[in-house]
Amino acid sequence: MDIKIVIQQHLDELFYIADQKGKLNTNLVVEIGAYIGAGVLRGRFATNKEVTQEEINGVFGVIGDFCKQSFGRSYTKVHFKKTTVLALNLLQKTSFDDDLQTFLLEIKK
Repeated sequence: MDIKIVIQQHLDELFYIADQKGKLNTNLVVEIGAYIGAGVLRGRFATNKEVTQEEINGVFGVIGDFCKQSFGRSYTKVHFKKTTVLALNLLQKTSFDDDLQTFLLEIKK
């Protein structure tokens, strides 16, 4: 399956769940985007033992475009920058895999 579609499906699902629970706000949009982006990059690294700048740009391009289409002017360049910085910080944590699972469970419960 195309990685763009996978990313969009994950974002759509998590935004929908958070919205239905009345939890969706710009901070959570940033967090969801960061965790999804970091998760995709982590998976790519686990498979190939490297991630190129082009792949990083591609992943965050998909996330930024999706958020902009979904939230319009409510999702700004500032939010996009927060998403990318948070994602890269998350990836530096040795507990990232567990943190990702915990985050996803928290959204879905």
